[in-house]
Amino acid sequence: MKRIHCSFCGKSDSEVEKLAAGPGGLHICDGCVETCRVIMDGSEVPPKEFDPGNWPTDRLLGSLEALDRTAESYREHLARAVDALRAREVSWARIAEPLGISRQSAWERFS
Repeated sequence: MKRIHCSFCGKSDSEVEKLAAGPGGLHICDGCVETCRVIMDGSEVPPKEFDPGNWPTDRLLGSLEALDRTAESYREHLARAVDALRAREVSWARIAEPLGISRQSAWERFS
């Protein structure tokens, strides 16, 4: 069985009490939800454990597949959003602008 990892701290489902799935393949553990509450209250800055550079090697290696799946899921999510915009007859130029790419690049990437 493949391990699911928190997209924020990299801990696996066996290392946390609860792990919730969100949109686009993201997952968040109970510890990170609590940290987010504290941050949203303005009481704290993100802890060092959010930075993969501070994760133990085994955690980094264990989370690579999950991170790749999350990135792929977001690419698919983005493509669905672009498809919805094109169905609404939004121009390639208008789609390209927030992505910081040319109209031609947007067309080549998403058509």
